[in-house]
Amino acid sequence: MNLDSEKLNEVLRGLRLSSPEIIGATVVNSDGFTIASVVPTEIDQDLVSAMARSLLGVGGRISTDLMRSSMEQAFVRSPKGYVIVNAIGEDASLVLLVAREAKLGLIFLELERTSAELANQMS
Repeated sequence: MNLDSEKLNEVLRGLRLSSPEIIGATVVNSDGFTIASVVPTEIDQDLVSAMARSLLGVGGRISTDLMRSSMEQAFVRSPKGYVIVNAIGEDASLVLLVAREAKLGLIFLELERTSAELANQMS
């Protein structure tokens, strides 16, 4: 896996600029470590990565055991917003922290576009 963290961060910055409702974006590897991150300073990016890894573990198990398929995406909604974890190939995932007032259709369009761009950057 070719990793140029600055290029990945540039993609994440573009994602945040495209949608102000995206509070933060992080790319994590399959072990739960941060590869690239653009989050506000008050958010612990290592905690985001570790929690995303936990969510991926549970989501992957549910998908495999119940759906007999690999997991593509996990989604958590709270009164303050959303956490969306989207697979980028086999080895990484994109984690978005999204404000509650976001238009999710637009967020998912940006998520799909950005995931494809990140996959190209990481191959």
